[in-house]
Amino acid sequence: MSFFGYNFLLLIPLLCTTIVKTEKTMKDTIKTKILKEAKECLKIGDIKKAELLLKGYLDFNNDAEIATILASIYTGRGELKEALEVLKKQDSNYFSIFKSLSEVYIKLEKYDKLYNLWKKNKNRTFQDLKTEKDLKNSKLYLRRLQVFLKLFVDRKIETPKKLDYKEKQYLRYDYNKALEHIKLRHTSPNNNPNENTSSIFYNHYDLEELFFMASKNIEFNKREIKANWNFSDSYIFYFKNIGKSEEGVNLNFFRVATIPNTNKIITMFPTCYRRSSSLCYLQKEDMLPICNSIVHSDRVFREKVYSLNTVKKSKFN
Repeated sequence: MSFFGYNFLLLIPLLCTTIVKTEKTMKDTIKTKILKEAKECLKIGDIKKAELLLKGYLDFNNDAEIATILASIYTGRGELKEALEVLKKQDSNYFSIFKSLSEVYIKLEKYDKLYNLWKKNKNRTFQDLKTEKDLKNSKLYLRRLQVFLKLFVDRKIETPKKLDYKEKQYLRYDYNKALEHIKLRHTSPNNNPNENTSSIFYNHYDLEELFFMASKNIEFNKREIKANWNFSDSYIFYFKNIGKSEEGVNLNFFRVATIPNTNKIITMFPTCYRRSSSLCYLQKEDMLPICNSIVHSDRVFREKVYSLNTVKKSKFN
């Protein structure tokens, strides 16, 4: 073999590496442009164009970040099966995919699939976790999912030794604890938001009555389909001048978060209206005890355990 031919053979691995790096650089550049344009479209409300851009990229490339954003568009429209199809094609070794897939399974009540996903990934080191904060948040998420699964699957699952407020409510719901939590975070004697929160209920309303009436008037078909509201269903109620923001703005809506597929309220707080939400309303006859602290309904809490697909018989405590 000639000297030239020998040197050329030595160059082949280098040329191949250069070609691969060039292709990767071009791919990353295209992805960056797609992401930037899609995010700009989402910002101005052009959801359809953003969807087409992201879907077009995924037709030729697997990418966890792109898939997560596209899935969030579908979940925002209540198209959970479409979101599931996008996420299932990706590797759940990416935490963004694992988290989104978990929450879609929750919304679809696919708890056995959720359990299998958790079991497969509970001890993994996810590829897209770079910072200490990301690692800490992922551990918290996995632990909370572990507690949540105990509600819905007939499997032997250990309970962590230390549980936070939300986890305790999953395992043994207590509406008095929920009221205490809301009072601490979302009430103030001088009607000014405190260090715990960014919004408060005005104190001339009867918070306990509001809690019970919200529970009574939850409409399951009006829940917000948002994957980022992990481990809770979310509803928006209309109530004029119900509270105040930390900027001093009167708020005409309040958000209610519940244990999924039940009307067991975990927390609630005044909020700004989200246009995409379907609103729940309190009945006129329920307003009097809320607005007049002298008039109360009976204080018997009706703990109704519902499924989104099957209404079970109510039980009374």
